Amino acid sequence: MKQQESSASNPRPNTHEDGDQKAEANRRSAEASRAVAERTRADAETQRKRAEEERAVSEDSRQVAESDRRVFEVQRRSAEELRRAAEESRAAAGETRGAAEELRAVVEEAKSMLDEAKQAQ
Repeated sequence: MKQQESSASNPRPNTHEDGDQKAEANRRSAEASRAVAERTRADAETQRKRAEEERAVSEDSRQVAESDRRVFEVQRRSAEELRRAAEESRAAAGETRGAAEELRAVVEEAKSMLDEAKQAQ
């Protein structure tokens, strides 16, 4: 009967154990929360690094594209200068051809005059 009285007067004899179990459960829960927070932080850092790498690659691509554009512009100007030089060369060749034809005509006339002068002697 004393046992019953003891049980009746102290309905929860394992309160200390219950408290320890709750404290352990709380500790495990806090540890799990810390682990989740750490994993989230690590994931965020990984994403930040990936975004930074992508930004760097994008910047490199932009610089390459800008460099290519400058090279293309230099090549375009060179091609334009060559086209103008070719036009000038064609014009000069035409003038030279015209001058050569005139010279040929003068030479032919001079030959003809020389032949006439020889025959007149």
